[in-house]
Amino acid sequence: MRKLTALAFFFGLLLFSAAVFTVSTSFPDEMIEPKWYAAGAAAVVGGTALAALRIARPKAARFAPLWTGFGAACVAVSAAQAAFFVLQECGAVEAYGRFTAGSFDNVAGLASCLGLSLPVGMEWLRGGDRLRRAAVAAGKGFCVAAILLSGSRTGLLCVAVWAVAELPCGRRAKAVAGAAVVAAGLVLALAVKADSSRGRLFIAIRTAEIVAEKPIMGHGPGGFRARYMDAQADWLERHPDSPCATLADNVAHPLCEWLLVAADYGLAGVCAALALVALTVRHARRHPSAEGREGLRVLACAGVFSLFSYPLLYPFTWIMLAAAVFRSVLAAHSRTAAVAALAVLPLCGFALYRSGATAMELRRVQDKAMLGLSERMMPRYARLYPRLKNDSRFLYNYAAEQYEAGRYEAALATVRECRRRLADYNLCLLEGDVLEALRRYAEAEAGYRRAHWMCPSRFAPLYALFNTSVERGDTAAARRIGREILAKPVKVRSAETAEIIEDVRRRLNE
Repeated sequence: MRKLTALAFFFGLLLFSAAVFTVSTSFPDEMIEPKWYAAGAAAVVGGTALAALRIARPKAARFAPLWTGFGAACVAVSAAQAAFFVLQECGAVEAYGRFTAGSFDNVAGLASCLGLSLPVGMEWLRGGDRLRRAAVAAGKGFCVAAILLSGSRTGLLCVAVWAVAELPCGRRAKAVAGAAVVAAGLVLALAVKADSSRGRLFIAIRTAEIVAEKPIMGHGPGGFRARYMDAQADWLERHPDSPCATLADNVAHPLCEWLLVAADYGLAGVCAALALVALTVRHARRHPSAEGREGLRVLACAGVFSLFSYPLLYPFTWIMLAAAVFRSVLAAHSRTAAVAALAVLPLCGFALYRSGATAMELRRVQDKAMLGLSERMMPRYARLYPRLKNDSRFLYNYAAEQYEAGRYEAALATVRECRRRLADYNLCLLEGDVLEALRRYAEAEAGYRRAHWMCPSRFAPLYALFNTSVERGDTAAARRIGREILAKPVKVRSAETAEIIEDVRRRLNE
């Protein structure tokens, strides 16, 4: 049993470390994408080995010691991530970037990792040797301290839900306490960081309008990203004096996983997700066990977090959800699951390898293009196109490099192709730049105005309109837009904004 627990601990340590700590400049997205590929590789290798062991030695490969080792690895990695973030905040360790938190791209990723790990290993605090109890207590303490230090409201709500779930009382009392915690969290969210809360509410309402367009089946995968920023621009153009105009930003997620599912897959997708959760809860209650209770607590934390953030962006969340469902439902059918894993995992490994190789090739091409070699990189972009033509990120980058290489007609075609998959502030600016280079000024101005209404607080679209008016010789329009820029309040001070204001002031005085 000890050997099996040690094997599971090693696999869990590899998997969780890959999903939490992996950062690499070899991928287009340095912070999130490497975690997915590393965690996927670890899951394929470790999952295949454990599935083979379960089939070859069914009596030896029992579930309890496997989960003991896996859970211990989860507690260890989450505590290490919490300590890493605390050291960053203390200045002892340098952060990866301005907005990074630990080894995540922002506080939301850090808080989701630490919050979802809290229910794991709690039974060791109620039993076992003194050293193990002390280690688990220290790990949980680090996680809670890091969440408090991060200031994540959703993370704090997750801590409260976890604490309620651990209360020594009946289900009804826990349900009442849980509802009270969520209600208090909502009130706190509205009272603290009021601008952020108003911005979230604005995004939620615009997303609900998108859902209402196709309520049953949704807009399809990627439907939110293809529709949201246009919906935001349309509303702000109709309500230019709204306070929300200063809060609007380039939005890629509705900050609620359920709204994202509703936008992409409609009520059918939401009902399917709820049915899966309900079946898991029902099975765990009909077959009560310590493993099932722990799995349900992980699901509860994930459910709360998904209401106010985007935890499904990170592989750690998916690992925890899969483990929770397995603990609650599939543990009794582990041999069947092992057979299925042996059939599926090798195919997943091959697909993962091909996808990872393509992503790293794209990063190499991007890096060379950034060195001023855009024209020389065009054949390599063209070779990548058949594999990545449905990836809006690739299409945007391809169009930008075509523009830099002076291939304006080709860049416009790529922008329009990307536009069908993505509504985005930066894409509208790029479209305006391409059209301006083609001297199609009226269309260029329409693109810049679209970008302006997507994010009215930003200066770049108005500055582009100012320059276009100057180039066209429309002095009256240039002066009107210039005065609008000079009168515009600065939301976030930056060197770029200061340069725009100074340049416009100088040119108007001339």
